[in-house]
Amino acid sequence: MPIDGLAFILLTLFLDIHNPKTPLVAGMRAIDWIGTVLVVGGTCMFLLGLDFGGTTYSWDSAAVICLIIFGILTLAAFVIYEWKAAQYPLMPLRLFKSRSNVAALTIAFLHGFVFISDTYFLPQYFQVVLGASPILSGVYLLPYIVPLCFLSAGTGVFIKTTGLYLPPIYFGMVLLTIGHGLYIDFQPYISWPRIIIFQIIAGCGAGPNFQAPLIALHSGIEPRDVATGTATFNFARNIGTAISVVVAGSIFSNQISTHRSELSAVLPPALVDELSGGAVGGARNIVNALPAAQQSVVRDVYTESLKTMWIFYVCIAFLGLVTSFLLKKKVLSKTHNEHKTGLATEQKQKQMDLEARKKENKEAVP
Repeated sequence: MPIDGLAFILLTLFLDIHNPKTPLVAGMRAIDWIGTVLVVGGTCMFLLGLDFGGTTYSWDSAAVICLIIFGILTLAAFVIYEWKAAQYPLMPLRLFKSRSNVAALTIAFLHGFVFISDTYFLPQYFQVVLGASPILSGVYLLPYIVPLCFLSAGTGVFIKTTGLYLPPIYFGMVLLTIGHGLYIDFQPYISWPRIIIFQIIAGCGAGPNFQAPLIALHSGIEPRDVATGTATFNFARNIGTAISVVVAGSIFSNQISTHRSELSAVLPPALVDELSGGAVGGARNIVNALPAAQQSVVRDVYTESLKTMWIFYVCIAFLGLVTSFLLKKKVLSKTHNEHKTGLATEQKQKQMDLEARKKENKEAVP
């Protein structure tokens, strides 16, 4: 919060935007309210359905099925509305006309999908398998977080200096895939070389792809679409992180269920049910209170279950690497061209687009 507050103050004092001001009432009317309601409602229903499934309700329950189905239908209605009816679309479909743009948005989704696994599931490994406290598990994450931050910042410097955005994307996706492949070799005991080196590699892979795919998207869209393109990019990443936690959590829980007989051989049924629930804090306390022999069995089961999940993430990271080859190569210009935004500019552009379409239709008539 202090850093966000400082950033807000600096932006307020020093950000100089040379754009005409839009009247408040006209600006409020121009907002895509229907599109906003559709995308927020559809996303919330879909994610709630995924979140409730297998935990609050069973996957075949009416609540979960209805939330997921109606969430998807609402999002489909959002796409149709943006395509056919929205005057100033929240997510213009012209963003998806280019193969390179679709690839950039897909990379955002896949990168978010894989990135969240480190901050969500590595603490599970540290706390349940290695017995670390929540605070200490955060310390164990530093080999991942520190290179991620430096590489993320360094990528911006590299792109600004060279005008190239594809090399960081390739570099990041390769290391992201390798890093999560190495996670498969995590052991049910503390092995500092593995914990440190594996996380450094994965962190170096995650860092470059926070910004580079966004630059790739910006290079393929018109200046007037930069804001909506950025919002769509962040939306794709956030959806990826949300789905990732649910899907990988289900994989992890299912894998523990396959080892249920091993747990039942050394633990009472009540404890087996608690350990299969996926609550990190509760599982850690239960495991730490067990005798050494029982702890060993539980930690072996958790480690093996996590291995299957890491294999899943390696496949997703590799899919992101393959997708990166669909991006178009373009050297960015170092010349700054100022683009005027605002409602008046948008109305003028819409009129120009309409006239261009009319001209194309006339030329198409034999």
